[in-house]
Amino acid sequence: MSIMKIRREPSGITWLHMDDREGRNVFSHGFVQAFLEALEDVEAKGGTKVLVVQGREDVFCGGAEKKALLDLCDGKAAVIDLVICERLLETSFPVIAAMEGHGIGGGLAMALCCDVVIAARESRYGAVFMNMGFTPGMGCSVLLADLVGQFLAAEMLFTGKRFRGSELASRATNINYIVPRKDVKEKARDIAEQIAEKDIRSIGLLKRTLSARKKKLLVEARLQEDLMHRISFSFPETRQTIEEQYPE
Repeated sequence: MSIMKIRREPSGITWLHMDDREGRNVFSHGFVQAFLEALEDVEAKGGTKVLVVQGREDVFCGGAEKKALLDLCDGKAAVIDLVICERLLETSFPVIAAMEGHGIGGGLAMALCCDVVIAARESRYGAVFMNMGFTPGMGCSVLLADLVGQFLAAEMLFTGKRFRGSELASRATNINYIVPRKDVKEKARDIAEQIAEKDIRSIGLLKRTLSARKKKLLVEARLQEDLMHRISFSFPETRQTIEEQYPE
């Protein structure tokens, strides 16, 4: 059974449902590969005017799995190799993040590279990298400020605190909508339908233009983040923290 479910509508709205029940939508190798392949499939078939990315009701998307983090400690991999954010920015259509469930670490980073973000009041969102003993990645060090503002972004990055959507709603963030969880998909559909009314060629032109700034920021951020990772993942304490945070 596929952990990525694609549903296309005649109007040009495509839904990509991330539904890894066993892995709870964390960034395992299989999850990342399946997501990239699903995105390729959507683009290859054409006709998509807007893509809605949704997760499970309880979890939109989590961070990296334990094995991937330990591989980073051992120098077997680099976070800069994880290209989900880049691919979301490179699509020819806008992407709506419909975050019914929690968005943590890399899961929140995915939303930063979408064009419209809808969060749930009941769910928690956080850049928890520092809780694991290593520095932020996937462009969060730069792009998070676009979503929640410079000073709240700094607080989230330094403390690793998970904020409920209702808390973010009171902090004047740039999230498009923060609604009850039961209303997230409905709000995503409403926005998607408005976009789908437009000419697909003009949509593509606008997407490329609006993504240009984020693409540049992401390239710059990833270079700095990769350097920080090479240092912070080499700390013995980082491995110990990861082992403690991810018990068998």
